[in-house]
Amino acid sequence: MPQPFRAIAPPPIATEKLLLLQSQNLALAFSVDQVQEVLLKASVTKVPAYENSVTEKSASEKPERSVTNYRGDLIPVVFGTKACPPMPEVTLGLIKAPDIKGGFVAIACLNLPNLVAISPQDWQNLEIDTSPWQSDGRVYNFNSTNYSHIIGIVKRS
Repeated sequence: MPQPFRAIAPPPIATEKLLLLQSQNLALAFSVDQVQEVLLKASVTKVPAYENSVTEKSASEKPERSVTNYRGDLIPVVFGTKACPPMPEVTLGLIKAPDIKGGFVAIACLNLPNLVAISPQDWQNLEIDTSPWQSDGRVYNFNSTNYSHIIGIVKRS
């Protein structure tokens, strides 16, 4: 039997899969190729920033960094643009970052991340400050929120 005539063109085929994360005031869109996994109910703790350094500072003045334990390694955790405060249970997006020691960075999320499939026509051009994340100037609008497409992390000088 012949197919009925379509008055509307079929929708474009989704060619990109993204993980959408909200972390404090940042809305970030990562290609699924950049994502290692999403950790539910992970814990974030503080450890000395430089475990091997010998300093004269008191214990209260020593710099600390936020980390989570992932497969026996300590992975740095950020919440928005800053280090994540200690939390007993938080959702973390584990992002591949080859320039960082250990190869990963975790992003603390306000809610569960969304997985979406989009076509190239769904992108909009809009420059949003996503420091320390490096964006390519494209955003995807999902539920009235503009998620910046992230292509990497800015290295500290």
